[in-house]
Amino acid sequence: MTLTDSQTAENVKLGEAAFESPKSELDVAAAKESEPVTVLVADDELMIRKMLGCRLKKAGYNSLFAENGRQAMELMNSNVSVAVLDVDMPEANGLECLDFIKEKYPETQVVILTASAEVSDAVSAMKSGAFEFVAKPYDPAELMLNIEKATRAAKLAMENRNYKQMVETAWPTSALSPTTDVAKELDDKVAKIAKLDSNVLITGESGTGKTTVARMIHQRGPRAKGPFVAVNCASLPRELIEAELFGHQKGAFTGAINDRPGRAEIANGGTLFLDEIGDLPIGLQPKLLTFLQDRTLQRVGSNQSIKVDVRVVVATLQDLKKMCRNKLFREDLFYRLNVLNINVPPLRQRIDEIPHLANEILRRIYERRGGEAVEISKDALNRLRLHQWPGNIRELENVLERATAFCEHQVVKDVDIVLDRVNYDSLDSDETRCPEKDVFRLVGKTLLEIEKQAIIETLEHCNGNKAMTARTLGISEKSIYNKLKRLGIQGFGG
Repeated sequence: MTLTDSQTAENVKLGEAAFESPKSELDVAAAKESEPVTVLVADDELMIRKMLGCRLKKAGYNSLFAENGRQAMELMNSNVSVAVLDVDMPEANGLECLDFIKEKYPETQVVILTASAEVSDAVSAMKSGAFEFVAKPYDPAELMLNIEKATRAAKLAMENRNYKQMVETAWPTSALSPTTDVAKELDDKVAKIAKLDSNVLITGESGTGKTTVARMIHQRGPRAKGPFVAVNCASLPRELIEAELFGHQKGAFTGAINDRPGRAEIANGGTLFLDEIGDLPIGLQPKLLTFLQDRTLQRVGSNQSIKVDVRVVVATLQDLKKMCRNKLFREDLFYRLNVLNINVPPLRQRIDEIPHLANEILRRIYERRGGEAVEISKDALNRLRLHQWPGNIRELENVLERATAFCEHQVVKDVDIVLDRVNYDSLDSDETRCPEKDVFRLVGKTLLEIEKQAIIETLEHCNGNKAMTARTLGISEKSIYNKLKRLGIQGFGG
C-alpha cells in the first residue's frame, strides 16, 4: 500500500503540532541522547498521534506516524528504535505488527497500547516479544518513561549485535607457511600452545603477524567456538580503556547513558586478545592483574563482581623486561602474562615464505575487489625476496596493493613493484628487533645473488639514478647497464 499525499503530510507536520506541554525531566533526559532516536507511532486516533508526536519532538526524538497496521509495517526500517503500537487498528492489528517487527527488525523495541484491560492482550504481547504493555487511558509521563527505557534497550541490543558480528567474523590465518623451517617451528609451537589454556605473550616487530598468530591459537584450541575479542591498548584514549575493557554502568561518566558490557565480559567462553599491551596505562595495570588472578571484573561505576571464563592472549612489539626495569610496566603483571611465550620472527628472517605470502595476499585482494585473479611473475617475486622488509608483512601487503592497482593483464611484474628505501641503521639499532644482526643475509647466497642484491639496493638508495649508483659502487656507468641486463634487473627505468 502506498501512502497518500495527506498521510505523508501528516508524518511531516505532526512533529510540528501546536500542542504545548511543559518539559518533564524525562523529556530533557531523552533530548540529551547523543544521537536522535526514531520512534514509530501507529494509532488510528489522530489526536493521540498528535499529542504523542508533540511530546516526542520536545524530547528530541525523530518520529514516524501511521494510522493503521499496514502503514506501520510499510514505514518500518532499521533506523526505528522504538515502535508504539495500538492493538486495535484497521487493516492489521498491533499484535500482527509486533510479529512483523520482531521477525524483520529484532533490535526494535515495541510498546503496545490498548483500550482494553484484558489480560490476554498483555500476555499475547509479552510472549511475542513486546518491551512493555500500556493500557489506555495512559499517563503521558509514564508512557514517555517506557519509551525512554525501550530506547536504551534498543541501543543495547544493537551494540550486542554488533559485538556478536565482530567476534564471529572469520579471519584468515595465512601468515604462516609451514613449507619453511622457521614457519614450521612457529606453527608447531602455536599448535602445542593452542591446546593449553594458560596466558600467552606474543612478541615481535610491528607487522609480523602477531594478531594472526593470536587468532590461530584461538581457532586451534578448545575455545574455537567461543568469541575472539580484540582490544588494541594503543588505539584507545587512556581515559576510555578501562570502560572499554571492563564495561561501565549507566551514569558512571559523561556519555555513559546505558549499562554496557566490556570486551572482557563479551569474550566470556572464548579468548580476550590484548594487543600492544605495553601501552596499557600503568594505573590500569593493577586492575588487569586482579582480573588475571581470579577472572572477575567490576564495571566502571559498579561494585558488583562479574565472573567470566576467558583465555587471555597479549601481544607487544616493546621490550617488557626493559619497561619493568624502567618502572613503566609492573613486574608482577609481566610474569602473570608471560606464562607461554611466542616470538614471531621478522619477515627478513622468513624470506623463503614470501612466495606463499604474496600469493595469499593477492588472493585476498582479488576476493575483496571481486575482479579477475591476479598473478605475480617470477621476476617480481625475486625482487620481493631481495628486499629487507622493515615493515614486515604489513609492508608486503601495501606493496602488493599498490602493484595490483597499476599492473597490466592481471600479472604483477617487477616493474610494478615499488619499494621504500630500507633504513638499515634503524633495523640494527635495537637488539630486540634484530638480535642476530642478519639484515643482509649473505650466508648461503651465491656471489651472483649478492651482486644482484647490492645493485638493487643501491639503485633503491639512489632513487633509480644509474649514474649515481655506478659511482656509489665504484664502477662505470656503462658497467651498471651491462650488469642490469646480465642479471635481469628491471623496474628502474630505461
